[in-house]
Amino acid sequence: MRKANLIYSLGVLAILTIAFQACKKSNGIDNNSIVQKPYSLYVGTEQGALLNTNDGANFKTIFPADGFKTRALLTSGMNIIMVKGNVHMSDDNGKNFNPVYTNINSFYLGLSKYIPWQQGILYSAAHNRAYVITKDPKGIAYSDDNGKTWIVDNNYEADINNTTITSFTNQQSGPVYAHNASNDSIYYRNAKGDKWEQVKTVAGLPPTSGHLFYLGHNGNTLLLTDLVGNDSIYSSNDNGANWNPMPGLPVKHILHCTYAPFDKTILVGTDSMGVYRWDGSKFVASNAGLDDYTVVYSIVGKEDIFKNGVSKQLVYAATNKGLYRSEDLGVNWALVLPGGFVNVY
Repeated sequence: MRKANLIYSLGVLAILTIAFQACKKSNGIDNNSIVQKPYSLYVGTEQGALLNTNDGANFKTIFPADGFKTRALLTSGMNIIMVKGNVHMSDDNGKNFNPVYTNINSFYLGLSKYIPWQQGILYSAAHNRAYVITKDPKGIAYSDDNGKTWIVDNNYEADINNTTITSFTNQQSGPVYAHNASNDSIYYRNAKGDKWEQVKTVAGLPPTSGHLFYLGHNGNTLLLTDLVGNDSIYSSNDNGANWNPMPGLPVKHILHCTYAPFDKTILVGTDSMGVYRWDGSKFVASNAGLDDYTVVYSIVGKEDIFKNGVSKQLVYAATNKGLYRSEDLGVNWALVLPGGFVNVY
């Protein structure tokens, strides 16, 4: 009887040991290092191809080169939205794209080498709506069906008309903002059903001539970047009423993109001087691992979430010399794919 109990106990112990090991490892792989929620990264090439990866190592071409640069990328629901000369939408993971909106604002299209178009389209999770800049006098169109159809937005205050909307951003808390390049005015919409309202009094910005601002954000701080580099970047912590310059950027250089990965820092992509990073008091060059004279067109942050709940935050930069990745919020960079890339999302 004792022998039988001993055998039974040893059997139970063996089963528990195997079960515990299975929770930790399978075929020698630590389950705590397995990605439970991978990211999906889309990359546009200078020739117009669209690539996709879920791990930053294996890339597949989901749309072939067609000779037209990818100006902006967006996902809404299960659909992929791609801006070239028009807005195109795919509902089959990029195998086919169909034109869905042709009245986009061509204001930026003549500035093809600058590629600031990513700021001209936005998906707001708080509004469950996609926005795009349009040639319509009101300046904005939207889609409530993940990019399939687009409607000119007429829900404005009565005194807002004849606008040249050039960019959007949304604060961490939810409101969507739009910038009117005609007079550097700022519009905002708190909730989906609200009217667009204009920030009534704006102080701290330079005179309207000599720059071309586009919007961005870092948490609930609004950012205005001068594309042509004459007036650097301005920040507002009071919803666009008062603006302060942020020093350190090289003057008279094209500032292609401004992005705040995970709302932890601010990165700026330039026309020939790589990346600049906000250190808390000023912008500093942050080019370790980048080639000299790298043109940075687009920056995005992506996150892997592992089975143990730990996350890994990555930053990607689309450049004229390749796709680069940083694992320390833009301090150091490593080339992951050579080539000419103009957009990453």
